[in-house]
Amino acid sequence: MGRDLVFIHSAGPQGGNNGSTRFVARLKDRLGGNFTLSAPAMPDPERPDINQWLGGIEKAVSHVAPGLVLVGHSLGGSTILQFLARNPEIWRENSHLSAVFIIASPFWGLTDWEIDEFTLTKDEVRILGDCKVIHFCHSRDDRIVGFDHFQTYVNRLPAAGKIVLESAGHLLLDGDIDSLVKEILIYT
Repeated sequence: MGRDLVFIHSAGPQGGNNGSTRFVARLKDRLGGNFTLSAPAMPDPERPDINQWLGGIEKAVSHVAPGLVLVGHSLGGSTILQFLARNPEIWRENSHLSAVFIIASPFWGLTDWEIDEFTLTKDEVRILGDCKVIHFCHSRDDRIVGFDHFQTYVNRLPAAGKIVLESAGHLLLDGDIDSLVKEILIYT
């Protein structure tokens, strides 16, 4: 058993073949026993509320040892960014978090993605500009959250790590995720 890795899932139904469930299983298999992976259920994923999800993330990370790796898929990733911006002490001392991976996450506020409660404010983006533990990962063929979301994130947060996948889609069920796995394994 290794370092703690907390995975925050996407919106929508979870479990079985739904949502992030199969990606979590694929990631756990690929990471082997190098991490103690937990994937807590976020509140009401079919009707997500930002404050409930932020509370769910707070609960999930409050019970782990220092050196946590935090991974978020889709809405889970964008919500992690809000959590980090509103709780910078968790990463400023660099003692609680080793790395954060934001995977296939929407940049709320782009055309057709205008939902204010999920949109990072200018102040939140500014605060995150100092966060050196963030890595963005996106597949070029994501048909749900287009690659322009990734490009917007890395343009706004240029110090973040960048992982580009070619053919993994939005759910990362198919295609090559080797570069993502390799980057996560650095933090074992």
